[in-house]
Amino acid sequence: MKAQSNTSKFYIPQLKLDSGEILDDVEVAYTTNGILSESGDNAILIFHALTGSHMLAGQFTKNDNPGIPWNEELEIGWWSDFVGANKIIDTNKYFVVCANYIGGCYGSTGPNSKNPITDESYNFDFPPISFKDIEVSQKLLLDHLGVVSLEAVIGPSIGGLMALEFCTLYPNYVNKLISISSGYKLSTIQLLHNLEQAYILDLSKDSNVRKKEYLSLARMIAHKTYISLELLSKRAKSESLYDDDLIEGFLNSPQESYMMHQGEKFIERFTPESYSSIIKGWQNFNLEMESISKLKNINTLVISVDSDVCFYPEEQREFVSILENCKVQTTYRMIESTKGHDSFLLEPELFKEIIENFI
Repeated sequence: MKAQSNTSKFYIPQLKLDSGEILDDVEVAYTTNGILSESGDNAILIFHALTGSHMLAGQFTKNDNPGIPWNEELEIGWWSDFVGANKIIDTNKYFVVCANYIGGCYGSTGPNSKNPITDESYNFDFPPISFKDIEVSQKLLLDHLGVVSLEAVIGPSIGGLMALEFCTLYPNYVNKLISISSGYKLSTIQLLHNLEQAYILDLSKDSNVRKKEYLSLARMIAHKTYISLELLSKRAKSESLYDDDLIEGFLNSPQESYMMHQGEKFIERFTPESYSSIIKGWQNFNLEMESISKLKNINTLVISVDSDVCFYPEEQREFVSILENCKVQTTYRMIESTKGHDSFLLEPELFKEIIENFI
């Protein structure tokens, strides 16, 4: 029996990447919650969103996670309202695993790690990581933990893309798939948003002085798709926090001030190099359509949020049609919310019955 642990590290001596390159001395930071059954078949794997982490549920401190970017947003696990004893994903029943992506900046090997050959940080020279590389590394982790099969794979946002591809790679290993505010491909708007952010981050390579400002701007481009504009306006304070001399003729409105503040908070807890690495993986995500037919024995739940403007509900409906055409047993649910894409982080009560009835 494997009991609940705090943050741990799994080591892969050598990982052959999708690109053909070899990554040596790979670390994967992860957390587990719950107890793995003797038969190894009560596990649930959760893929996090773009700037999420393995710090899934519970409380965390900077002292327990040395060497990673940090602010108060990381002190509480990003899905603490969903995962735990007697919660939506009940750790009295399930052994829940969540790992930080390779290419990230929260303890797994990424651009800010030391290259064992040069003994200096990779920075922007870190090899390109595909979502498939991340999925393979997590399957190796599950094998190490003694997981014989997964009761479910769950992924919100881009985590849903990885959860889907993971199931196509290991279809006999998974019983259920839950895709939340996600899809099966990049939309045109995602493709362009990623390009805009990558362009900005590429400029940061030549400006150490303003590197964090470039990252802040990249985050601002993305953040407006994560919450509804209605919620953004409600959250914005009545006055601006910034002097309009900062950008002449701008920053007079609370909405502008709110967005600037979101960018500034983000640079405390992420790095430009890891942000670039992950959106590059997203930009090159390309799931072969015929591989979806491999899900025939995997019961699948697709959840949309009606106000989502990052992964629009039309994308999920198209995804559901493809699943049904491939004879995959599929359940589709639409959630009504004013909170947009980030509803999966903010409103557990809207997801509770849907997920509990499914798993």
